[in-house]
Formats: sequence, structure tokens, C-alpha cells
Amino acid sequence: MFKAEQGKTEKLNILLVDDKSENIFALEKLLAEDNRVFLKATSGKAALKLAYTNEIALILLDVQMPEMNGFEVAEILKSNKKTAGISIIFVTAISKEQKYVLKGYETGAVDYMFKPLDPEITRAKVNTHLILYQQQKELEYKNLILENLASLVDNSMDLTCIFDLNTFILEQVNQTFKTLLGYEPQEVIGTSLLSYFNSDDIEDTKSIIQEELSSNSDIFVFENRLKSIDGGEKWMRWKLVVKGGKCFANATDITIRKQTERKLSENLAYLVRINKELAEAKRVAEASVKVKQDFMANMSHEIRTPMNAIIGFTNLVLKSDLTEEQRSSLQSVKISGENLIVIINDILDFSKIEAGKMSIESSEFDLNSVLNELIKLQKQTAIDKGVDLVLKVDEKVPSSMVGDSVRINQILLNLVSNAIKFTSKGDVVLSVKSLSANEKESTLEFKVSDSGIGIPQDKLENIFESFTQAKGDTTRKYGGTGLGLTIVKKLINLMKGEIKVVSELDKGSQFIVTLTLPNGSSAGVRKNTVEETKEIVLGKLNILLAEDNELNQILAKRVLNNFGCEVDIAENGKIALDKLKVKDYDIVLMDIMMPEMDGLEATKIIRNDFSEPKKNIPILAMTAFIFTEGDDNKYIEAGMNDYILKPFNPEKLKQKIAALVQTQITN
Repeated sequence: MFKAEQGKTEKLNILLVDDKSENIFALEKLLAEDNRVFLKATSGKAALKLAYTNEIALILLDVQMPEMNGFEVAEILKSNKKTAGISIIFVTAISKEQKYVLKGYETGAVDYMFKPLDPEITRAKVNTHLILYQQQKELEYKNLILENLASLVDNSMDLTCIFDLNTFILEQVNQTFKTLLGYEPQEVIGTSLLSYFNSDDIEDTKSIIQEELSSNSDIFVFENRLKSIDGGEKWMRWKLVVKGGKCFANATDITIRKQTERKLSENLAYLVRINKELAEAKRVAEASVKVKQDFMANMSHEIRTPMNAIIGFTNLVLKSDLTEEQRSSLQSVKISGENLIVIINDILDFSKIEAGKMSIESSEFDLNSVLNELIKLQKQTAIDKGVDLVLKVDEKVPSSMVGDSVRINQILLNLVSNAIKFTSKGDVVLSVKSLSANEKESTLEFKVSDSGIGIPQDKLENIFESFTQAKGDTTRKYGGTGLGLTIVKKLINLMKGEIKVVSELDKGSQFIVTLTLPNGSSAGVRKNTVEETKEIVLGKLNILLAEDNELNQILAKRVLNNFGCEVDIAENGKIALDKLKVKDYDIVLMDIMMPEMDGLEATKIIRNDFSEPKKNIPILAMTAFIFTEGDDNKYIEAGMNDYILKPFNPEKLKQKIAALVQTQITN
């Protein structure tokens, strides 16, 4: 952008030419001022040289000089483009005859002064010509600015025009009418600007301009569309300045911006539509998941309830006098029932994980107790197969840890039971060692090694996939769903751990699990008040059993009677509340799914409406209904002290009852 410098005073160069130095000196003294610089020459050649190399405002030129007189110098100066515009005042002592004066003017002089010089007249003439020089320079500079501005406007990317405010007739336009719209500027001048607007925009544009004018706006902005010569359209952003009935307009091409805005708007509309579709799909999927969860929950309940009776009565009968054939047959029934429960558990756990409903708890637990209990549960199975089951725990492994002991037990139980299932001779070893430890946490390695059938190398990568087993005949020969290792892998991932397998066909396998767990404090581990190494004797406890299934009533009562307990039965939660109001009990065994009033509602009423001490009676949930949206914690949240899943293990039931009753007494 070109900008004039304001307030700057330049020195004016005055060239004094005379063959006599004293004359030059006298002129300099006469004309001296602060803003003047005097260049001096005593010959024509010297004068020309100074004129060519300096910006000269005025030349006072003596006519009579040797070698080259003033007229000759003036002619040479006027013939040169660079010096032709310099004002020359002849200073002469020769005749004042008209012929000499005319010759001076003909050679380019602007004035004549005759010696001897009148000081006042001389100063006045010099001042006048210097003022004219300055005015000429200012005019030239302004013209240059105008030319530059005109060039900028004409070559601008913006469309610029001037039109009459009443008729919209174009009076001036720049070249952008050609480069942007394709119209020749000379053809556009004299036509109406409105004729170039999109027909749909004409009335709106006129209304905008009239509205702005009525509000006395001098500058206003709007957007509309212009038609190009090829039939296309350009979106323009106009800025109008009104002055003296004329409108000075500048328009910027915003077509790309408008196209982008339209595309963004279309994309936004598309995203809104997609989000609605996704929301609907999510709703349908969630409804489907809910149906699936409800189905799995009901399936769990409907299968576990009769299996509780089947396995429970089988265990009772196995304790009686039987022939070997009878015992063998019942043992087969028991094993089949337990296998079915394992399958159900795998399917339910897998469904829970896939639905994102599996959560990892974090509480302090005794690792040694978990390991010993696991070995105790699997010992008889190993003995029945003729396999040695061995536990090896490094002395550096801390006993008190923080984590989900139930899921850690599930991982190790699955691996150990798998190892036993696929091993027909030799041993299965569960070893635990500490890989690293600090004050806050320990990294433990759990290794389950067996001498079983092993896994082919080409199958190792796939064994953690859902419904996959190493060989096609494995399911037929050994049973199972093919979900066990998948569940193990997913649980370990939820704990941010790792699992790897090393195996050789017919020589056995090693499953190595690495978990990093926070350290517990030995004092913080809850010690069971019942010594597991000693026989648990419940004594004559008064137990209220809330159970609607008749077979499970009979089974539970026989098991509890065998423990030495007295049992009253309530067919639903409402009856259980009535019985609890009129009789004191040591503990309530509460089924969850019952008619009229379920176990959760009954428990809440006991906790909220009953008075001391009955409101604090221990309540043990007995449920076959484990796959629910609220997860297992809902039993505890309802006010129950603990829960046991059906089919229940009699010894496990005895331990839980003993722990709850003794805890209640000691508290």
C-alpha cells in the first residue's frame, strides 16, 4: 500500500551558475534560507554535471559565460528528459532588448532577471518559483498515489464499482468484472447493477439498501449472488459506502466459504440423521441385550433350581449305605450334574463379560487361604483320576493382597481343573512366586503345569478364542463349552494382567499368569473366626428357610438337620416376615425368586421396619439367579450379609452359616 509521508520538510537544491565566483557568492547571501542548499558552478559543463546528478528545484543561470553560454546550457537541459522540467531563471547584464528576452524564453527559461539585481524582486521571484516547484512535486506525488490506488483497485481480487443510488446504473468498475464474472468493463458501464444479481436476490438486496439508507447508515454490509457470463453464480459479500448520492461498492468472492458452509450444513444434517439412527440402533441393541440378559438370568434360575435338588439329594444318598453299582451310578449322576453347572457358569460368565457387566472388585484378602481352598476343592477330583495335585508357594509371596479374590480364584480354578481334566497320569502343579515387589504392589506369577495331553503348536494361538478347543474330538472326549480359557483371558485382561501358554503335544502344558496387585496389610485381612482345619459344629441353631421350591425345601432342611439345626420353612417372603415377627431365629436363609414377595423385598423390610435385635439378624441369600443387571452386589446392597449360589456345597453352606452367626454374636 502506498502512503504519503506527512509533515516532512525537504531541502531544496538551487543551482547557481556564473563564471564569476563573486556573483555566485552574492546570490547565495541574498537568497539563503534554512531549507535551501546551494549548488555552485562557474561553467556550463560543471552546471550540466550538477544538474544530472542532483534533484534541482531551480537554476539561476548567467547568460554570458565562456566556452558555453547560458542559452546553450538551457537548450541541453531542456533536451534531456531528466532535466527538462527544471525551472530556469536567466540572470544577465546584456541588453534588455526583446530579441534576447524572447531567445531566453525559447530556450526554456521561466523568467528573466537583469543585473544589477534588485534584492527584493530577486527574492520574490525565487520564492515564487520555489513554491511552484513544491506544489508541482506535491501534485506529482498525489497523482502517483492515485495511480497506484487505481492500479490496486483495478487489479484487486475484489469487485469494485461506483453506481447511482437511485437507478443502480454503474458508472465505474474495475477489471474484476472481467476476471471474476467474464464481463468486459466497458460493456458493464451504463448498465444496472441489479441486472447482474441472481433474480431471487434482487428484491431482498434493494430492501436491505433502502432499509439501511432510511436508518441513515453510511456504511453497510450484505451478501448475495452475482451471475457470471457463463451462467454460473458467485456468492459475494458487499460493503457499500454512500456519499453524495453515489454508492461506492466493494464485493468479496465468498463462494468457497458458502460452499463449505453448505457442505458443513449437509454433513451436520447427515450426522444428526446418523446419530438418530445410531441412537435407535443402540436402543434396539440395548433392548436385545436386555432380552438376552433376562433370558440368561431365567435360564440360570430354571436350570440351577432343579440341579440344586439333583446334586443335593445325590450327595445325601451317596452318604448312605449303597451297593457299588448304586454308588457308581449316583457318582455318575453327580459328575454329570456338576459338569452341567460348570457349562452353565461358563456361558453366564461369558455373556456377562460380553455385555460389559463383569466388574473387578477390589478388597483385601488372604492369598494363602484362596490357594489352599482351591486345592482342597480339586483334591478329590485329582485323586479320582490318579493325578497328584501339588501347591508350591514361594516364601517371598505376600499373603495379604488387594484385589478380586473371587475372580482370581475363578482363573486359577479353571486352569487347575482343566489341567486335571486333560491329565491321566503324573501330576498337576500350581506354583506361585513373586517376580517383583515394592512397598505398594507386587507382581506375582501363577503357573499351572501338567503332564497331560498337551496342545499342538498350530493350535496355541487359538485356544483363547470363544468356543474353541485344541482338537475337534476334545469336546466329545472331555466335555466342556470351549469358553473356559476365553473367560480366563478376559478376566486377566480386566485385571490388566497377562497370560501365556507353553505346551508340547503328549508332554503337557504350562499356563503362566502374571498379575500386579496392591499389597495388603496382614492386620487388615479379615480372619475367619471358624478354623477351616477343624470340624465345624453349628449346634442347635434355629434357622428360618425362605424357599418356594418344594424339593429344595426338603433338601435344605435335610442338610441343615444333618448339621444339628432346627429349621422352619416359609414358602415366600411375606410368610417369612410373619414367622420372624413371632419367633426368634439365629439366621435366615433367603431365596431370591419367590411368589408374592421376593427375598430382596423381604430383606429390605427386615432391615428398615423391624426393631432391634431382629432387624440385624444375619441373612444369607440362597439364589440360582445370578446373571442380573444389578450384578451380585445387589444382594449386599439390599441388606443381606452374604450369598451362596445354587446348587450349593453343603460344607460351603456350613462355613458361611458359621461365619455369619459367630460374626453376629461377637459384634
